[in-house]
Amino acid sequence: MTFIQFLEEIEQSQQTAIIAGPEVERLAQRFGSNVRGMGLWNSTGDGSVEVPMGNITEAARRLGNQALTSAVEQLRFSGQFTDMLGTSTAAGQLIEALHDLYLEQFQERVQRYQDSDDAADVERLRHEISRDLFGA
Repeated sequence: MTFIQFLEEIEQSQQTAIIAGPEVERLAQRFGSNVRGMGLWNSTGDGSVEVPMGNITEAARRLGNQALTSAVEQLRFSGQFTDMLGTSTAAGQLIEALHDLYLEQFQERVQRYQDSDDAADVERLRHEISRDLFGA
């Protein structure tokens, strides 16, 4: 399997990484409210954020090798992912990339909703948009 095939498989699997509510709040204090916009924010529940794995791989592509290498080195020496996020400029770039991706996907759903003539597709998109706007 090639690297691209591996990334495509992750993207198509529809898996998500979940950032727990307390961690979301800690990261939001450090990096701003964009942390809550990296994925589906469960604002009415536990405050967690579900980040699609496909978005993580795309954000990694957007960051490029040098930033990822820096983040991996910081991660290796910090011992914890959250410690690395608190001090890394690469982490801020990753958060921004994830936020931007999720916003782009939301805008695409809204456009598809507006352009669709298929009642079932409109209903599905309406549900997805509502979930994005009001949380899980």
